[in-house]
Amino acid sequence: MTGTMTLPGSSTTATEGATATAAATGPAEPRPVAVTHEWGVLEETVVGRTADFVVPADLAHGFPPELMHLPEPLRAALRRWAGRRWSEADPAHHAAAVEQLDGLARFLERRGVTVHRPRELTPHEIHAYPEGGPDPAGEDGADRFVSQTYVRDPMVVVGDQVIEAAMRLPNRFPERFGLRPVFELAAARGARWTVMPPPSPVPFGELSRASGPFLEGGDVMLFGRDVLVGCGASSDEAGARWLAGLLGDGHRVHPVPLAAGAIHMDVGLTAVREGLAVVCREVFPRGLPGVLDGWDLVEVGLKEAVELLAGNSLVLGPGEVVVDDRLTRLAEDLTARDVTVHTLPYDAVSLFAGGLRCSHHPLVRALP
Repeated sequence: MTGTMTLPGSSTTATEGATATAAATGPAEPRPVAVTHEWGVLEETVVGRTADFVVPADLAHGFPPELMHLPEPLRAALRRWAGRRWSEADPAHHAAAVEQLDGLARFLERRGVTVHRPRELTPHEIHAYPEGGPDPAGEDGADRFVSQTYVRDPMVVVGDQVIEAAMRLPNRFPERFGLRPVFELAAARGARWTVMPPPSPVPFGELSRASGPFLEGGDVMLFGRDVLVGCGASSDEAGARWLAGLLGDGHRVHPVPLAAGAIHMDVGLTAVREGLAVVCREVFPRGLPGVLDGWDLVEVGLKEAVELLAGNSLVLGPGEVVVDDRLTRLAEDLTARDVTVHTLPYDAVSLFAGGLRCSHHPLVRALP
């Protein structure tokens, strides 16, 4: 079945919703970079690309402490693929991940959203840091375990501020280089481009002694003047303080402690519109952030949040979201609350512990 319009309070496939009219036409001219709320109408965004990589051979024998928070399905896959290039170890899965991520970009473009993609990293950029992760496989260590799928994390946009983030895992440091053309474009349109102090690289297995500040986009959520920063496996309180100093008195930055198994805060929180959110309470051991007081909450379990990324949807606008097509109960619960729900196949991408929010980063969101 196909269609041209998605009705409020319905659940559709991405094909059916591809020409929905909520964002049917993009702006005639580029708008200034501006993101103030999680639920503004998405007009311009970056979407990741599926980079191939060699899975480090030593992962066949175990994982360093810094990777033990990865969900078991991902660790099992990496053990199977260890020492081989992803596209060779599991060509069907690699091809599916490429198609699903490209499919997300096409879906957004058909809605009139301006979509940017990171450029491919050069070998010199991939090797820019001496410790790129566990011992790389490949002849003469020619390959690093570097991905460009989850563009949410190496950047942060708050208002007209575009921030090149400081990431905790050394193998993710080079991701910033593929996004530099986007940062340059934003700066040319008046955005304030800031580069966080990059952390000093240390070997895997010794990240506990690494000094921050660390800040990743998956831990940053915008509620107008109130900015949440999840503090745990990826970002830290020093990162929250750094962001508060950059933003100044116009914002209130709230550090939010996260459970040990949560890679980022957006594993367990999606603000669908003002007053409605999807949450996983287990991600927040000290209670939900105060900005959610009085909100209607759609609750998901920890397994759904960690393995299916149920708390990690893509918000198209107030009360309109894209969710993984496996999350039928979530789609039904949101539809019952008069939310327009689009579904996309995303299992191949989300295996790597990142979902639809992780795979994009807004540059322009407009509040109606």
